[in-house]
Amino acid sequence: MRRVIIERSTLASLPPSSVLPASDVIRLLDRLRIPDGLPFVVEDDGSLDSVSAVNRYLLAAREQGAYSLRSLREFHVYHLLRLLRFVRLRRIQQERGLGLAEAQRWAVAHGYPRVDLVEATREDLVAYREHRLADVQEGSWNTELGCISGFFEWAQASGLMAGSPIPRWGQRGRNTLSARQRLTRQPRFLTVPQLRLFLRLGLRRDGDASPVALRERNYSYGLVLATMGLRREEAAFLLDCEVPDASELPTSGVWPFILVGKGDRPRTVYATSELVSGLDLYRRTERAELILDHQDALRRKMSAGDLIVCEDITRGRDGVPVLRLRGRKVRVDRLDDSERSRAVRVRDDGIIEPLGLFLGDRGLPIGLRAWNTVFEQARERVAASESPDKPPAHLTVAPHILRHTYAVRMLSALMREGRRRTGDPYLLLANPVLTVMELLGHADVSTTQRYLYAAERYSDELPAALLAVSAATLGQVVAPGGGE
Repeated sequence: MRRVIIERSTLASLPPSSVLPASDVIRLLDRLRIPDGLPFVVEDDGSLDSVSAVNRYLLAAREQGAYSLRSLREFHVYHLLRLLRFVRLRRIQQERGLGLAEAQRWAVAHGYPRVDLVEATREDLVAYREHRLADVQEGSWNTELGCISGFFEWAQASGLMAGSPIPRWGQRGRNTLSARQRLTRQPRFLTVPQLRLFLRLGLRRDGDASPVALRERNYSYGLVLATMGLRREEAAFLLDCEVPDASELPTSGVWPFILVGKGDRPRTVYATSELVSGLDLYRRTERAELILDHQDALRRKMSAGDLIVCEDITRGRDGVPVLRLRGRKVRVDRLDDSERSRAVRVRDDGIIEPLGLFLGDRGLPIGLRAWNTVFEQARERVAASESPDKPPAHLTVAPHILRHTYAVRMLSALMREGRRRTGDPYLLLANPVLTVMELLGHADVSTTQRYLYAAERYSDELPAALLAVSAATLGQVVAPGGGE
């Protein structure tokens, strides 16, 4: 199975087909009222019968305005296909008496059975719940379950199933697949010395005299996470034109731009002069070299129609870059991750330049799994060091930890600033929690409030204060400002 995105502009650019011309395909899609950009699913051999229920659900959800196209492309179809693959693997296990790993190998060799999602049973969903909770936290599973439950409720209402396999209990019909979230976990974050060590030793590999590929790229990616509070995918697919260079920065030293993140929620994020300065070396060296080194591969991809060619880049009145793609103007904040990873421009000197900021060894932005590997290796380097500033062993530093770190420190700084300026009767200060909520793109303020506990108890002065208290207890003297 694979996901396909319907794009009429792509269909129109295909070479003439002896089966059905692209113009006829486009007219057919229009007659069936299938919108541009809708995701649908096909089997590896191109057949559709065994995935028709999922495709009908996606179309119905779009027609009824239940979800945006972006949400259907990047969330719903992804989770439904993962469940469908699991159900098909369960059938292999049941029919052949295999474990999950053996069933996966069998499926690779012989193919998956043609089971549609409406054939899933209650037992399948209970097993899937246990399978997923071994990999994700309770909150993430409950979010995913909302998508799955929506599909089966629609399938039952549409007559595709006699009853929903979602197990429910009690007079209120509680969904027993939901994970009962335990005590709210406090956000995990790094102190300033820990953050600096991870960025410099872990990601940039300072002190390693041997040639290290892409050390500045990895360091710059970490800087973006730690100074802008982005999610890992938001940083991974940033475009170079979204983050200015030093010559474009206003006198304030802060550059705002619009980012559309999780849940299709737009928000304003900020690049500072310090971040721009930190990115400069990567842009001038490693990024420029990656572009030149992979021209042959980029030209092959362009010839195959795998790339989206940008004809021009301008800025709107609000400063948001605007691309001209296939003759139409598109704001960059409306591009999805797939489009961002494939967008390129042809420079005046004939060089094909990907628009992505963080490029990989193929000249295009790398995927999230590759970034996970980068962080895994960085953790190992930091753990092997003798530095007193390395994070505690129980804290696994992943990209999201740097987002937590940004949130805690920003909230703490805003609270300190509010206390410092509270004596001015003419000054109206914004609520720090609401400010950070907007910066992070949270849908609910309760999510941001989880950071309050850490922010109230951690500040730049805390290490020095703790040292002073300990020294006084021991009858010692600490110089003012000591501790960090």
